[in-house]
Amino acid sequence: MMPSLRGGGAERTLINLLHKIEPDRYEIDLIVVSKKGPYVKQVPEFVNVIYLYRNDFLARVFGYLHRTFRLTWFFEKKMKNLGNPYDVGISFLDSSFTDLLFMNTQIDKRIAFIHSSYRTHDNYERFYSHDKYNRRMREERYSRLDAIYFVSEDSKEEFIEVMGAYPKMGVVYNLIDREAVIRKSEKPFELLSNEEFAFSAVGSLMEVKGFDRLIRAAAIAKQQGYSFAIHLAGTGSEEDKLRGMISELGLEEEVFLYGFLSNPYPLMKQSDVFVMSSKSEALPTVLCEAMTLGVPTLVTNCSGCRCIVNRGEYGLMAEQNDQDFAENMMRFMDEPNLLKKYQKKSLERAKIFDDEKVLNKYYDIFDGKVFEDTKSSIYHEH
Repeated sequence: MMPSLRGGGAERTLINLLHKIEPDRYEIDLIVVSKKGPYVKQVPEFVNVIYLYRNDFLARVFGYLHRTFRLTWFFEKKMKNLGNPYDVGISFLDSSFTDLLFMNTQIDKRIAFIHSSYRTHDNYERFYSHDKYNRRMREERYSRLDAIYFVSEDSKEEFIEVMGAYPKMGVVYNLIDREAVIRKSEKPFELLSNEEFAFSAVGSLMEVKGFDRLIRAAAIAKQQGYSFAIHLAGTGSEEDKLRGMISELGLEEEVFLYGFLSNPYPLMKQSDVFVMSSKSEALPTVLCEAMTLGVPTLVTNCSGCRCIVNRGEYGLMAEQNDQDFAENMMRFMDEPNLLKKYQKKSLERAKIFDDEKVLNKYYDIFDGKVFEDTKSSIYHEH
């Protein structure tokens, strides 16, 4: 089950997973609350897709009523009418919609996947730090699940800090689909600017992604006389704000917004450095994909990014401020040998994203083999 099929990392991970699963191995219903997003057309044919609501506005209204006032009858009716008994029900992107799993009595095992770092998430103060809300989530959602999985050890640790520990918890890295990423990166693509040095960034244009910091850092680097381009692919609620910042800071020749790209990999591959300016991440799929392509990386010091670059070993890591991020951008532009070093380091780190190992872990989850022992990660490298 997914809230929608918008262009985010969790949605892309799900699409990668569905395309890797052997078609004859399972009968799969993909329950999507709102028929929205670019990945609607990328679900494989063997998957039976059920949209609870085809009107996104209606789905968002019902979601708000459920989340705020705990009104559920409009979801209960839909879930009870699914008809099929299920061995496993998975909320692949944990949210208030995870509660829908409990509205169908024909689900044998219920699982949630956590794709966020709850301690540093931008909703922390609004929701998770409130005792009443926190207690309700523990009692009515997480304690009732048969297992909870996380995309990184950092994500798991932050969740335990906020929501407590539960008997059956495990870590499964995102499935990258390495072969597809490399193949897609070889498609022709023309950058909007042929500047000497190119940075790339990919992600939803949301506050938590910190693209405002990236733009301010670009202004600092420009003031220091550096010539470069930032190629940013993604859409989201912050788009108008970011375009306004670009204009206000006079960065029209340095920062280019491409909107959503169904295939961002040629853009990433052609860039000198891939950047992530996020305030919070659990396990950023796109960072793993950039490393798979051998692109040097620059990230901010947040949980998921910190884990992947191992505090600067496999990619440069800046602190959560504009000046430090700008200085690390300038460092890459000043030191060609640094680029060569981190190209090798990216490819070295990418080896831990073993598609076959991750897929087999999912098979174990689907087959019910790990409900009794989900305490350890399938990876031990950090």
